Amino acid sequence: MATMNYTHPTISSLLTSDYSYQGETGTGQVALGTDFPSKILRLNVPEYGGKLVCQKGALLCASHTIDIAMEFSKNFSTGFFGGEGFVLQALTGDGDVFVKAGGTVIRRDLREGEELRISSGCLVAFSQGVDYDVQMIKGFANVFAGGEGLFMTTLRGPGVVWLQGQPAQRMISEIARRVPSGGGGGVYIGGGGGSGGGGGEGGSQGGESQS
Repeated sequence: MATMNYTHPTISSLLTSDYSYQGETGTGQVALGTDFPSKILRLNVPEYGGKLVCQKGALLCASHTIDIAMEFSKNFSTGFFGGEGFVLQALTGDGDVFVKAGGTVIRRDLREGEELRISSGCLVAFSQGVDYDVQMIKGFANVFAGGEGLFMTTLRGPGVVWLQGQPAQRMISEIARRVPSGGGGGVYIGGGGGSGGGGGEGGSQGGESQS
């Protein structure tokens, strides 16, 4: 009997649901989607030392052999004041996990001692062995940076890091900022030149995975 753990997209740090195939023969299928246009990455945990750590909300589902737990930050206040909420989940065990990421997805292999500084909201996941530290950017002017822009995460190798170019919260904030307050016409996207025109193909890319 195969079992899969599904993480609820809106309360991912609190609840999971188990789906089990009860048939005597054959296999069953479960179709899952994201709550925001995203790419879906399938990662085999044993390939990365038996443990992955992901950003809050990134985990979509995991094999029943994967243990899901909170990964507490070294700086306890980080989890409360890290913009989008720098809460991490530890994924350990023998099996696959599916994580979601918005916009362009970048995989970066860090060498021993190599450091990478990123905006905290751009983190998707990292492998065992990667050390991390979260710090607030000093200066009152940074209050206007919005959300995760106030905090920078330093990742130190060795290990693998996955980053996203368009965190969901950042896109939502950007759209909200451009909505006319007077209830007028459409949403100004920016850019220049030309009158209106067709919709283009540059929209969000969805993710599709099969297990």
